[in-house]
Amino acid sequence: MYDDISAVGPCAHGSLFSILFGQVGSGRMQRKQRVETPARRQCHESNGMTHSVDKDGFSTFRFSTEELPASDRAAILRDVIGRKFLRIEIEPLPNRAFRVEGTLRTLPGLGILSTCNVSVRAKRTKELIADSNDCLCLGIVSIGTSIINRGDDIATLEHGDAILLSAAEPSSVVCPAMARLIAVSVPSASLSPLVTNIEAAIMRPIPRGNEALNLLEAYVGLLEREIGFQTPDLRRHAANHVYDLIALAVGATRQTTDIAHDRSISTARLRGIKADIMNNFGQADLSIDITAARHGLTARYIRKLFEAEGLTFCEFLLSQRLQHAHRLLTDPRCFDRTISSIAFESGFSDLSHFNRSFRREFGASPTEVRVSVNDLRALGPDTGRDICGRRGMRLEDAS
Repeated sequence: MYDDISAVGPCAHGSLFSILFGQVGSGRMQRKQRVETPARRQCHESNGMTHSVDKDGFSTFRFSTEELPASDRAAILRDVIGRKFLRIEIEPLPNRAFRVEGTLRTLPGLGILSTCNVSVRAKRTKELIADSNDCLCLGIVSIGTSIINRGDDIATLEHGDAILLSAAEPSSVVCPAMARLIAVSVPSASLSPLVTNIEAAIMRPIPRGNEALNLLEAYVGLLEREIGFQTPDLRRHAANHVYDLIALAVGATRQTTDIAHDRSISTARLRGIKADIMNNFGQADLSIDITAARHGLTARYIRKLFEAEGLTFCEFLLSQRLQHAHRLLTDPRCFDRTISSIAFESGFSDLSHFNRSFRREFGASPTEVRVSVNDLRALGPDTGRDICGRRGMRLEDAS
């Protein structure tokens, strides 16, 4: 039925990460070629599945039943994506159209899965827990409803709710309709010491509105976008912040609470604010007061968060607007657009202010940058990657 599935290479970090209940990496990807992208991303591709490892250490596994042959979807979902890769049993609910697609990203000590499920059941069975994987996984329902079972315990999670599960215990998740889930998996040995009673925390629903849970979801969003985590030290700190936030959400020890407020709460809040700015910098009226109100904080507190990194709110906002404008000005697909339309899309309401700020940041005017790009394109595609001595903020500087 799907005999063309063969091994071309193992998934990275296989012994670490469980998706809801299982672990990635016990299987191998199917055929097709290994390719190198401009970002030096090693990539294994297959029908419906892709595994890649980029130069910054992020391992990514993507899968979608929609890209599989219709006649084989259920079997490949069960035998390849489920049993072989994720070490879980996945099955469609009877007499319903089903769909499963997801993106898994792993770092040392941390795994993140974002998935959309329609009419499926995923089970970590007694047979599968023999693999000795004891990761703990915090599952967050971002859209829809999911029903969680562990023995006689049943929990129904709605939008915004979460629950902690163990890969060492049989359990299941049922998505009767469309549900989007975020699953954050960490080693039991890393999380357990931070929690007052880890056994009591497992299978105990965490209601929406939990501050640590909200901060965790925003922080994980940045990790998924691979923003600002390009060095081993930053990735290690990121994993520690996630451990702290999960512990706070499920019930941290007093010592962990004290450490986490100093080490992780402020970091997560700042990253959430930066993510907000990066999503909304095109709004010309975006201000520190508007952002503070959206996050339930004071403008003074946000100023202190940025001051700790030697920045101001306005400097970070301006840098995001300028970087966006620079990307559009150097994008051949936007050469028919006027400079003023690009400036306004980037959040500038004053064209003179935009021109002055742009020259100060990049050492050239917007017109000069666009002319230089046209000249360099005529010389070849690999010429002039740093246009006009560009010296704007790097992504890692935005962390």
